[in-house]
Amino acid sequence: MTTPFPPHSSLRYLLLAAALLVSAPVDAADWQKVLSDKGRTIEIDRASIFDSDRGTKVSWGRVVLGNEEAAQAGYRTVKALNRYDCRNNSFFTIKRVYLDAAERVLREESVADQTPVVVARNSVDERMWREVCKPPGLADLEKIADAASQSAAAASAETRPVAAVPPLVQPPAKPPVAATAKAEPRPQPPVAKPSEKLPAKAAAPAVAAPPVKDTPAEALIKERAAAEVAPEPTPAAMPIPSIRPNLAPLLAKDAVKDAPAKPEAVEPKPAMRISAPAPAKVEPPPPRDKVAETVKKEAAPPTRPPRPAAKPKAPVVKKEPKAAPEGKTQVKPSPSLTIEQVKGEGWSYGGDTGPERWGSLRPDWKICSEGKRQSPINLQNGVAVDLDPVKFDYRATRFRTTDTGNLLRVSVGEGMSIEVRGRRYELEHLTLHRPSEERVGGGASDMAVHFHHRSAEGRQAIVAVLLERGEQPNAMLQAVLNNLPLEKGNTYMPDVTIDLAAFLPTQPAHFLYMGSQTTPPCTEEVLWVVMKQTVSLSDDQLAIFNRLYPRNSRPIQPTNGRLVLESR
Repeated sequence: MTTPFPPHSSLRYLLLAAALLVSAPVDAADWQKVLSDKGRTIEIDRASIFDSDRGTKVSWGRVVLGNEEAAQAGYRTVKALNRYDCRNNSFFTIKRVYLDAAERVLREESVADQTPVVVARNSVDERMWREVCKPPGLADLEKIADAASQSAAAASAETRPVAAVPPLVQPPAKPPVAATAKAEPRPQPPVAKPSEKLPAKAAAPAVAAPPVKDTPAEALIKERAAAEVAPEPTPAAMPIPSIRPNLAPLLAKDAVKDAPAKPEAVEPKPAMRISAPAPAKVEPPPPRDKVAETVKKEAAPPTRPPRPAAKPKAPVVKKEPKAAPEGKTQVKPSPSLTIEQVKGEGWSYGGDTGPERWGSLRPDWKICSEGKRQSPINLQNGVAVDLDPVKFDYRATRFRTTDTGNLLRVSVGEGMSIEVRGRRYELEHLTLHRPSEERVGGGASDMAVHFHHRSAEGRQAIVAVLLERGEQPNAMLQAVLNNLPLEKGNTYMPDVTIDLAAFLPTQPAHFLYMGSQTTPPCTEEVLWVVMKQTVSLSDDQLAIFNRLYPRNSRPIQPTNGRLVLESR
């Protein structure tokens, strides 16, 4: 749910996730409900939203299950740290955390597959994306202008009564001058003549006229001069510090971070006390259009004050890729295919980037050519035993299709799983291949659908269902073909469902062996379940898929003495 990321981005986001989990207290979370559906509640932690790279933001979200579903799933809440691309309307998940009803962490898992997913319209993903990325609209600007006017009016009301206390600043030697100051602001400079011994201190641009040396007022002037940046203390600029704290809920998070509220919230009050000789300079609240213009400037990278403005340069976020030696490899930190899958680049099923070259394309893909338990293999001469049937927990679900350029990938809803040999694996997505990568007795089927699963411990399991041409079309396959993305690298989520349970073979017999992923990075330690009974598809369906992917299956790999069990 786009733009290439730095080669070390996966490691970087994991470190960010760890920092959030360790440093952020539980009480700091600001969970707010986004929507509820079928006993589930989707919430977002607004306090966790922060800027990542240019145009991207990172935020925590969570799904709280109902009592019945939580009892079946074994957890009550699943939290997800997502990275949102606000420019390209996409996102991907960096990390998931599973918790029980008492908010105790059951397990944590880093998401290896960080393929950006384009948010579909009117979906939960779009709602979450808008909560994180939505920019202020015209109505928001109106509210900001109103708040600014009210704040300026309040500042003006506070200024007038304070201006009636000139004796705190003026020298006691010339009280008549203070009386005329109310009508004429010009005669005030002569009042400052006793302090002419300190011309350098009197040159502070932020105050009207410094009074006597070594007074409390002069101390305030020194503090004011050290914190002030703008050379001209115009009344139009004075309300800005009091406006910005009021706009914290409306402005972008980066503007709030660069402008701390506490130092500036009290800034106008000392200025009012020491600028009593110039009460005539306090003007009525600025017009709304000027306030709105000021608000727009506030949303931009701030130029005031200087010390907070220098903080964004300190982290040196953009310089890390250049300084890191891994930057030359460009792909080293990522253990899974992410951007390459979306673009269809980096590997393919033929030519210079075909299966025979996968192991030499990237250092972390060496296992594709050097591994001893690679898939697929020729399933023959297996040991026939009484295998327990695989327990499928599949049902109808909405889905999202993605054309990666090499594969047709189908993402499905959560909560579906299989159980093999006492271990539960959750279904993540499906991939379609032509012809089938699996060979049974040396022969390949017309197509195959791979159901990719992962256990709570991170173990992978893939169920392969073989398809052969028949008289009747396949309903699930047809629903997928009806909703193909229009361009490679794109994603589409229709408002229909597919029934995965109805797609499975009726016979439970299967093969069982240990292998690997059949696409880079070719990770091993994958449990393979290959169903013996095939399901049918029509000639038209096969012809349509053949136009999209004439051949997208990996050649057979050596068995290397592996044990293959099969149902008898």
